Amino acid sequence: MGTARHTGIFRKRSKELGKRIKVIHIADKFGVGGSSIHGVTRLFSWWMPRFNEDKYDVSLIGLREPDRAYENLRSQGIRLSSLNRGRFDFGTVNAIARIVRREKVDILHLHGYGASNFGQMAARLTGVKTIIHEHFVDPNIPVYQTPFDFVLSRFVDHAFAVSESVRDFMVKKRFMARDKVEVLYNGAPLNEFKPFSDSEIQAERKRWNIPDGARIIGTVGRLDTQKGLRYLIEAAARLLSQKDRKVKFIIAGDGPLMESLRQLSRDMGVEDAVIFPGHYANIPLLQSMIDIQAFPSLWEGTPLTVFEAMSMELPIISTDVDGLGEVLKNGQNALVVASKNPAALASGMEKLLDDPELAQRLSRQALVDSKRFDIQNSVTRMEAVYDLLAS
Repeated sequence: MGTARHTGIFRKRSKELGKRIKVIHIADKFGVGGSSIHGVTRLFSWWMPRFNEDKYDVSLIGLREPDRAYENLRSQGIRLSSLNRGRFDFGTVNAIARIVRREKVDILHLHGYGASNFGQMAARLTGVKTIIHEHFVDPNIPVYQTPFDFVLSRFVDHAFAVSESVRDFMVKKRFMARDKVEVLYNGAPLNEFKPFSDSEIQAERKRWNIPDGARIIGTVGRLDTQKGLRYLIEAAARLLSQKDRKVKFIIAGDGPLMESLRQLSRDMGVEDAVIFPGHYANIPLLQSMIDIQAFPSLWEGTPLTVFEAMSMELPIISTDVDGLGEVLKNGQNALVVASKNPAALASGMEKLLDDPELAQRLSRQALVDSKRFDIQNSVTRMEAVYDLLAS
């Protein structure tokens, strides 16, 4: 059976720095559908280096065996380990409990259904405090999850929801007490998202064979149903059929729908206009190159790339779902349309392409609004909750 790896680091660091609040973040897994990285994984890569090491000993554990996203995090120097456990392996409870006792853990910060269930059961055995962190409204919550939440939710010490809609989901569908659920919007390291130089942008355009004068509409995310990318491709076909437009679409990311989306672009007759670069490591460079960023999602928490796009002062078109509809306001800092509506998406993209004054007004306000969502704000708030629970 699997056990946590690299745990000796925990004891060594505690001896070096003295008694600190010890927190373990536990996630079911780090990749989704074969992706190299996704939203929660990116959050870990931003959170972990920003915790105050003088006061907090924060580490990260995955329940499943290491995947591509795990290795991605490890390559960035993030301190993490893996339990190598199966999805329904109840031995996970004792494995977590052993780590809690051995490492004298104060708080388990739990992400995902498996982490939530097994982590809370381990907490009942050890008396450690728990935080549940929910990252999206799940329209397909597993049937098995309901009885776990019904029984275990009463023992949660604190919970974070990444939007008001996620908070409602946690209360109504996961039986959390509303007064224990705090809305903590995601953010991004805004100082890292700055435009690249013209020469670097031109070199990147050349790398993707984008002709001079062509406008670029881009989106970044995992290629699966949630992101609504089929509607973006259908909207692209509508937009490109209206007039002789020089527009390219970049759909950056990897995931299970890569081939079906490629086929759809062929079926819609826009394969020459749609670029699928796969996992795109340098998001600020991509965003420096594009003219409009699109978010055609069907459901969400608050996708990290929306904060990045705002910080990069990009015109944004988005669906009105969940956290997107809370952060983005139609006609103020973005154009916001209904989901599953390629006609509305196409119309909004056309407006932003043809009305530079509108695009500039929205993007300027997006930049102003982005200042509320620096990732350090999230980390500072989590530290405050750690202090409260540890006391």
